[in-house]
Amino acid sequence: MPEFTVNHTPRPWREGLTVAAALADEGRVPESVATALNGAFVPRARRADTPVQPGDELTLIQPITGG
Repeated sequence: MPEFTVNHTPRPWREGLTVAAALADEGRVPESVATALNGAFVPRARRADTPVQPGDELTLIQPITGG
């Protein structure tokens, strides 16, 4: 079965997978993370139409607040 990774953890890939769908599969609130696909930033407005392919690396970045 083809795979992609989320923060270096293998996940099963499926036809039609997008960054937005992968976030939903991970149970992440879209507003709570920044996303990068293969090292390139993916803005929130582009997540639903940005496809994830087998072998891709999706990085989820949780902003840190405080000081």
